[in-house]
Amino acid sequence: MDGIYSRRLGQPDGQAAVLAHCFLGYSGSWARMVDLLAEPLDALALDMPGHGRSAMPVDPGDFHALVAAAITAHVTRPSLLIGHSFGAASMLRHALHHPDTAQGMVLIEPVFFAAAKDTDLDAYVRGRQPLQDAFDAGDWPAAVRLFLGQNVGSPDYDTLAEHAQALMAAQMKLVAAGEAGLIQDSGGLLAPGMMERFEAPVLLIVGSETTQIFHATVQGLQRRLPRAEIAVVDGAGHMVPISHAAQTAAVIDEWRARTR
Repeated sequence: MDGIYSRRLGQPDGQAAVLAHCFLGYSGSWARMVDLLAEPLDALALDMPGHGRSAMPVDPGDFHALVAAAITAHVTRPSLLIGHSFGAASMLRHALHHPDTAQGMVLIEPVFFAAAKDTDLDAYVRGRQPLQDAFDAGDWPAAVRLFLGQNVGSPDYDTLAEHAQALMAAQMKLVAAGEAGLIQDSGGLLAPGMMERFEAPVLLIVGSETTQIFHATVQGLQRRLPRAEIAVVDGAGHMVPISHAAQTAAVIDEWRARTR
């Protein structure tokens, strides 16, 4: 896909992997975790549209679909697919529609909240109404504050440099454009048999201190994906692969050793 920046991480002789970061992040945020893995990866890390060095889309439309399509365009061989937050939700959409490309999948704090529809989704939607109000009003600085505040471990908006605040405010339009995929399931990921037919192993990682919707989401995914298991990183919030890179790498190492 045009305008998508990528970088190589890890080692050329490692297992092929493709990595997708979180909202407001960039591809380089994976570097420390990848370097700490005992078994190396030959990893292609992408900057999502409107993040890092990738171009801002003129019209994000269904942003979940847009990012999943960008991933699909860059997965050129069977790979270990790793994503964090929105990157994880987008990686899931790619993998379920292209299962032959997945040797396995690691989803860290995935925001595919539709998976929690039988438990916590309604409460989450009610709780995010102030964020939705900020979206509707076009009050992007307020939206950033609310967005960061609902994800434990995120930085304080008011301590960030002015250019970082401006970038995040611009990226909030992309966050708003993600709802169709994350909550309304525009990709049909919950269609009967879609997840149940996925045969590759899946590791679902959450921080122990993250908000309840993430625990409910990974539990909903585990119920549907035949070879999924959940790992909890003690003391971590939503930014677990960055704040707890060593612990996250150790969890992935142990899982890879058992499932490859």
